Order: sequence, then structure tokens, then C-alpha cells
Amino acid sequence: MNMIRGVVSSRAIGLRALRGSRAFSASASSRVKILGSDDAYTQIATEGAQGKAIVYFTAKWCPPCKMIGPIYDELSAKYDGIAFAKLDVDELNDTTSKAGVRSMPTFFYFKDGKLQQSLSVRKHHARWRVRWTLD
Repeated sequence: MNMIRGVVSSRAIGLRALRGSRAFSASASSRVKILGSDDAYTQIATEGAQGKAIVYFTAKWCPPCKMIGPIYDELSAKYDGIAFAKLDVDELNDTTSKAGVRSMPTFFYFKDGKLQQSLSVRKHHARWRVRWTLD
């Protein structure tokens, strides 16, 4: 059973985010796919890598997204058996509305084409605890 466990402290990663990280930048080792259409979202959600995918709903103007973005990129490099994708809520507004996303950042975990878990992080949270079972 693979587990992603993490404690993300806004204080710990805040400086890193303010030094130029952008919501849609990716490190050289990142495997994050940028979704540009509703069809691309549907495809990654239904097919994914080995049937597993995490979709990250984000926005360029979202400070928490800028902080979490580099961590998401690192996770994509670590977990080969999962497809990782980012979706800009402003560019794909209809897709975001259909998915019911109301705050950023939001993460959807799909397995075999079905939504298994979702996680939304609100700006006022000082710390976020994430635990997903990805088997």
C-alpha cells in the first residue's frame, strides 16, 4: 500500500514560494501534465498511469497554490505509478464548474476512472495534513 503523508507548513515553504515559484512552473524532474482542455481532463481522470491520477486545480493568482506547486512537482517525480496533472481554473472554467471545485488549491485523486478522494485547502489554514491511500 502506497501512502502519501505530508505536513505542509505555509511558514516552511512560504519563502521558497515568494522567490519566484509560479503556479505553472515545473522542475526538470517533474512529470506534471498541464491540462488545456476538458477532453484532456477527462482522459487523465479516466486513464491515468496504471489507472491512477491526481489532478491539481490551481490558479496563477493563488498564493497557496504557489507554495504547494513545487511540492506537487516533487511528488510527481517520486510516484511513477500515478499520473499527475495541473488544471488552471481560469482557463478551464467550465471544467472546474462541472467538477464542483470552489476553492484553490483542490486535488482530486482518481483510480480506475472514478473519483476516490478530494482535498481542498483554504487560504486561512496555517498547516495542512494530507494522507491519501493510493493503492
